[in-house]
This record gives sequence, C-alpha cells and structure tokens, in this order.
Amino acid sequence: MNKLLRDLIYKIRKYIILIQLIIVLWSSPVLRGRAEDRIDFKHEDYSEENGRIKIRTTSFLFERDLIPKLTVKGAYVYDGVSGATPTGAPPLPNESEVETTEIKDIRRAGFIAADYQIGSHKLSPQLAYSSESDYKSFGLSLIDSMDFNDKNTTITIGASHDIDRIVPNYGMNIIREKNKDNSQVIVGLTQLINPKTVFTANLTLGYSSGYLDDPYKGVLFDDHYSPTTEEIKSLSEFLSLDEIIDLFEYKDGDPYVLFPENRPSKKFRQVGLLSLTHYIEKLNGSIEGAYRYYHDDFGVNSDTLSLTWRQKIGDQFIVSPSFRFYRQSSADFYNPRFNVGSPIQHPEATPSHYSADFRLSEFDSFTYGVKFNYIVSDNLKFDLSLKRYEMEGKDNKTSPSAYANANIITGGFRVWF
Repeated sequence: MNKLLRDLIYKIRKYIILIQLIIVLWSSPVLRGRAEDRIDFKHEDYSEENGRIKIRTTSFLFERDLIPKLTVKGAYVYDGVSGATPTGAPPLPNESEVETTEIKDIRRAGFIAADYQIGSHKLSPQLAYSSESDYKSFGLSLIDSMDFNDKNTTITIGASHDIDRIVPNYGMNIIREKNKDNSQVIVGLTQLINPKTVFTANLTLGYSSGYLDDPYKGVLFDDHYSPTTEEIKSLSEFLSLDEIIDLFEYKDGDPYVLFPENRPSKKFRQVGLLSLTHYIEKLNGSIEGAYRYYHDDFGVNSDTLSLTWRQKIGDQFIVSPSFRFYRQSSADFYNPRFNVGSPIQHPEATPSHYSADFRLSEFDSFTYGVKFNYIVSDNLKFDLSLKRYEMEGKDNKTSPSAYANANIITGGFRVWF
C-alpha cells in the first residue's frame, strides 16, 4: 500500500471517528436532543492563480443544549496549505515576477465553548487550540451579553488572550523557538430598531507583543554589495575608487541577498464596526451593509465596506449576492526594497524596522460572489458559496505580481435534531 493511499485512509478514518463521537453525544440518554441542536459540515477550496497558495479546509461544528440554560458547542478544523508564496524579494532584473518559495503544511484547530444564561446575562467562555508544524496557539476568551429593553437591546463585553509559539522549520529565518502574545477586549451594541431593522456597533482594542515577524519573509538592501569605509581604505592602495565601487556593485545575475525582516515587537490596534440589516417585506428579502475601520501603530489604516442582499425564493431557496471592498495604507516600515544600509555592510544606516511583505503595502482588494441556501426540511439545509477575491497594489513601487487573485468555493450542510 503506497503512502498516498495510507494517508487517504487515515484521513477518512479520522472523520469517521469524529462523526461517531458526535452521534454518541446526540444519542446519550442524558443529552436527549431538542430542535436547536445541530451539526454543521463545511468544505472550502481557496485557490490563488498562477500556482500560488491553495488552502483546502474541512470543518465540523456542533451545538447542543444540555439543560435549558446551558448550551455547549465546539468545532474541529483541518486545513491543507500548499503552493508558492513571495519571499519578499522584488523581481530579478529584466523579469516581471517576484521571487517565490514553495510551502506545504497542515493545520489542525478546534474550540470548545459554552453559553450559560444567568438572568439577563449570557456568559460565553471558550477554549481554542491551533497546531501547525511551525506554529502552535492556545487561546481563552470570555464574553458577556446583556439583554435590556425587552431584549431589544444587547450590550456585549468580552476579552480574550492567545499564547502563540513559533517553532523553527525548514525555510525559516529563525533557529530558536519564538513566542507571541495577543490580547483584546471588545465592547458591542446590538439594537432592534424596529421589527425589520437591526443595528450593530462594535469596538475592539487589541495588543500583541513578542515575535511579530513573518519568519519566511526576507528584505533586500540594495547597498549590501557596496564597500564599507574600512574596505575602501584597504583597497585604495591597489585600486581606484571607481574600480572599488565596480568590484562591489550588484550586477545582473548576482543572487539577491535577503535579510530577515524586523518588525516592531509590540502592536496596538483598534477596530470599529458598524452594520445595519433591514428586511424589505415587499421583496421578501433583506439587505445588510457594514463598515469596518482598522488602525494599528505599525501605521496601517484600513477601511472595509461590505454589502449583502439575501433574497428568499419560494419556501426553500435563498440567494445572497455580496460585495466587499477593502483599502489599506502601508506600514511605516514597509518597502519592496531598501537603498539604505544593510545590517551587515552598513548597520549604522540600517532602519530600526523593515519589511518587504506585500501584505503590509498599500493596496485595495475586492471580494464578490453569491451564496445559495437550499432548505430541504426543518431539519436539513445545504449551502454553496462562490466567491472571487482580487488584489490591486496602489503604492506604484510594489510589483503587481506580488498580489494574488483567488477563487473560493465553499459548500456544506446543517442538520438540526
């Protein structure tokens, strides 16, 4: 039996075992089901063009009422990631494509959570875990949702903390394990304006500290080959200044020398979200619009506008076209290449922080698509989503080939018990 077949059988057995465990949970005499109990299954295929990143995600989610005031829920997520990703180097001379490197990894993640009703309060603690070959994360969160005004108004406050561990792996710029901490608090308001209109507002404050670099990204310093003062002094006994400069000068065909990026070790971020959903009875549909603002002390500011229309067709079909526009400014320390001092040749002129990761550049992105829901019965629903994601650089210095376009297909079902 070859390795590919063994791996396939192993994955199938894992899913069978997981489904069996969920079935056991639902069939337990102590946990007899109610109409709100459910199982969700999702599979998503994210595929960037031109051989870039592909992500295939399979997830299971369950939700179960144990007693009238207590609901438990959990999820298991399995990701397979493969493909080419930019290294941080710009295109070589006379070429138009940025340099890329191949990556391949598996991520396993999950969470277990509960909702516990105490009077007008709903407490929601959660434990989450994620594991990759080069990254481990453990998170805790607690949210309190408080109902007022005959449940027409809900105030939400919450906090979370993640402990991340970056593990050295092939192709990384680190040789020792690194750590990162993420904390955030959220305050939110949900207001039922009338029976057909709901307004939501959230404010999130987050703080990250520790190793915030991408260990796979490098930075090019154009002057890395230029001579130091000491080298010029030593060589001037034998060569002219022009000959010395020519000796060190970067020439076509020479390999790029990339240095590990160096981001700040702390980041404070603020995120604001406003959304409004309105049901239009004459059209038997609803429209949802949302605006999100993001700022962090890396210097990144972003605006996100999204619009979704949900149209019910008959008793069983819902069609939901959507559009999302995203715009961000670049980080203060971003550049696709640096013409200042390199960390080895001219450390005295090297910036305090530097990165050539295109995700920190100035760009726009567009996401548009449509989702289909088919309600088979009161206990079963299928859904299928087709989306297109496009990026467009706006800084006139980052190579267009750094940005990715992707197609996203998501399908699944929900079963109520």
